[in-house]
Amino acid sequence: MVKLFFLIGVFICIHFNLIASTTDSSSIQRVKDYQISLPHPAKEIKLLLYDKSFLPIQGKLSEDKKSVILKNYEQGNRVRIKVVYDDGTEEEILKSPCFIDPVVL
Repeated sequence: MVKLFFLIGVFICIHFNLIASTTDSSSIQRVKDYQISLPHPAKEIKLLLYDKSFLPIQGKLSEDKKSVILKNYEQGNRVRIKVVYDDGTEEEILKSPCFIDPVVL
């Protein structure tokens, strides 16, 4: 009976070690950037800042020009964006935090 408990304990230890080794830190997805979707493809960003503090945010247009990628976004803050679309029209957009999505790489 003691041998059976010992074997079960060894099996459990090996099982957990195998699980731990397959989930190393490189396989965990980390959120580094955030994005705001635009209604139309844009040509350029004229203004990108936090709504309350007016501090600028580092950002760029995505490759498909349909969203703005925010670098070092402080979660929980509204963002004000002014974009120029391909047809030359400009729009100022205010986005609340619930419409700012993480970009998972």
